[in-house]
Amino acid sequence: MDVDYRDLGASNLFLFLLLLLLVIACFQRLLLHFRRQSRIRLAGCAPPPSLPQIDRIFGLDTVLQALASFKSNKRNVSLGQQFSTYGHTFQCQVYNNTKIYTIAPKNLQSVFSTDFDSWGIAPLRLFFFGPFIGKGIMTADGPFWTHSRALLKPTFARAQISDLSAYSLHVDHLLTALSEHNDLDVDLKPFFERLALDSSTEFLFGHSTGSLTSSPTLDAQAFVQAYNYGQAGIGKRMQLPQWNFLTRDKRFWRSCSLARAFVERCVAQVSASQKDPTYKQPSRLVLAHQLAEQTEDQQDIVNQLLNVFLPAHDATAVALTNIFFHLSRHPTVYAALRREIMAIGPHPMWTFERLKACKYLQAVMNESFRLNPSIGQMNRIALGDTVLPTGGGRDGTAPVFVRKGTIITTSFYALHRLPQLWGEDAGIWRPERWLQKSGDELTKVGHWTFLPFGGGPRICIGMQLALTEVGYGVGRVAQQYQRIECKDPVWEFVEEWKITTVSRNGAKVKLIPA
Repeated sequence: MDVDYRDLGASNLFLFLLLLLLVIACFQRLLLHFRRQSRIRLAGCAPPPSLPQIDRIFGLDTVLQALASFKSNKRNVSLGQQFSTYGHTFQCQVYNNTKIYTIAPKNLQSVFSTDFDSWGIAPLRLFFFGPFIGKGIMTADGPFWTHSRALLKPTFARAQISDLSAYSLHVDHLLTALSEHNDLDVDLKPFFERLALDSSTEFLFGHSTGSLTSSPTLDAQAFVQAYNYGQAGIGKRMQLPQWNFLTRDKRFWRSCSLARAFVERCVAQVSASQKDPTYKQPSRLVLAHQLAEQTEDQQDIVNQLLNVFLPAHDATAVALTNIFFHLSRHPTVYAALRREIMAIGPHPMWTFERLKACKYLQAVMNESFRLNPSIGQMNRIALGDTVLPTGGGRDGTAPVFVRKGTIITTSFYALHRLPQLWGEDAGIWRPERWLQKSGDELTKVGHWTFLPFGGGPRICIGMQLALTEVGYGVGRVAQQYQRIECKDPVWEFVEEWKITTVSRNGAKVKLIPA
């Protein structure tokens, strides 16, 4: 039998190259191991405490516990209990990957600020959020995130100091709608959600949904329905990141397409109007117009608008609902707040500066942000090997080495309830904790102990606008109603955890007009 030595030589060459690649891969892994061990020794790192787990590889028992806490609407409470039991920093295995939980202020400062470049969100969020909102400030890292932030920042800087006339009109519609329920039991939550929808869609797209008026637009209503379902779909994708074949939902993808199509039409109208020789800048601030003046990439504009709409749509509604949930249970606080509001004059005279000078109003808002932050937790992923400054070892003070790909989760809910930071009554809603003895100034707290809007370079770009709108909304309601009585049969706060955390039972009250 003849043997083709050329084929034999090719086979040997293939085997040699395969073996060489395996040797190189093993050498690289060994080199990486030794480099990591050297860094661990030099930094004095030690691992943090570990959650007790039955499944130490995939952490399925931990995953099931987390899903159970989601289902029972106790995710924030469950995390808070774990921090109380295992300390301010601990770790576990989830889906064959290490996950670190921390509320240590030094670690938060490192992750969100001083070691900012070592941590990212794109590998986590782009898959979950991408089909809906695309690539933008909420889903990107690196140069594209810098590009997104630069596009949006000028508009929000202007919005901080602009007058409140546009938002005031939507609050007028809110108060008109609420007046139909004077002296009656009513849940304020859906009214605040409609207020947030109307104001945010006008500010972002130039077209308000008009949900508080007698003639909401059908196109806008279809967008809202698609948006709400798409948001719920994102929640499912976030809860089962490794098993997303279980969340194949045609309605989710259809909702994403419908929502994006609505915004694409808005952007196309803006672009067409700007090309008209008779075009004039709108008297009110519209983000779509501002973005169209900076870039001609319509898909980029659509993505950026949806990236902003996602948090903007919820932030004001969640904050207002949570604030009135507490005010209805504390009549003396509401009375003191109303006295302060009535002393600052008619609402057409209100400005950002005047609202900020209302110290008791600011204390009420801060206390609600502290006890029930809209964003209960936040994740980051290590883009490379790095070190957390504290949390390791038996006493929890040693640095912690973090491998590339490790996910870190922080709970603002748990951070804001630490007795070491807020006193033994940390779990009680008490606005006076924010006031100095004179009552004229707010008590200053450490920046990395109070993070309702995040911190560092990624701090919420619309923070000042949100604070102004929430303060204005609270003030206008307080002006119109002498008393607000709690009509909720459940006294305690029951969380509803989606992307944000809001009162599951809303804010059920009786409105007593002035």
